Amino acid sequence: MGIFAVRPLCAVLVSALWLLAPGARAAILQPPCTMTATPAYPAPDAAPLIVVWQAKDLERDNRHPPSCAGWGAETRSKLVVTLTGSFRFDGAMSALLARVGTISALRSIQYWSTTDKKWTSLSNDSSALTGPDSKSRRRDFSASELVKGADLYYWEDDARTGPAVYRLRVSESASERFVISSNNVTTIRRFWFTLFKPGALQSVLIIEHIAPEVFGVSILNRSGEGASMLTAGHESSYVNRVAALYRQLAGIKTDQEPPAAP
Repeated sequence: MGIFAVRPLCAVLVSALWLLAPGARAAILQPPCTMTATPAYPAPDAAPLIVVWQAKDLERDNRHPPSCAGWGAETRSKLVVTLTGSFRFDGAMSALLARVGTISALRSIQYWSTTDKKWTSLSNDSSALTGPDSKSRRRDFSASELVKGADLYYWEDDARTGPAVYRLRVSESASERFVISSNNVTTIRRFWFTLFKPGALQSVLIIEHIAPEVFGVSILNRSGEGASMLTAGHESSYVNRVAALYRQLAGIKTDQEPPAAP
């Protein structure tokens, strides 16, 4: 998801993958789908909480997708990665939405590759689109376009999995709270192999204004039933990618040491 590239606004480090007991993990899978007075976000000076759910964890605990994800109560997930964090920001929600809409910034985001053991670019190229046609490139989305009910499209040439078109759907957009979901609308292939069928890669981003100059963020990423078995075993990559997107939104240098998952 595109986020505007800025200089660091705070010194928060995404420093660790937390391993939690099943009860705590169950709570983390439920993002703030409704507005609450005091959501349980980590403090803005603390590392965000990142939790990895395997299919067996979800089935064992009988966990279903949260209502605001729009994934369908009976859909099966192969992997879910959740991030919950907060950061200090002295601007308005509209300034953060401008970062979300800056799809071109995906090219400049760095994440830690556990395969190559180095910081590397998230994307080779990216662009907002006027529709689901990958050739219909346009300028980045403005905050004013990210209104409730909007369906927007973008194209990304992921450095690992290659090009695909994604749809963004805004389900809430207000001065205090914003919710947007994303999914791939075209098949993602690597060489001759299908990695993700349409709709198999899904994410939800929730931003809330939780205190004066403090914003809370919840991100849920998942691979669904249309994900190939070739995509299994790369949990650290999912963790580092979601951490990179959080850093970009929070105004933290994306390749700041240490990585979330070394």
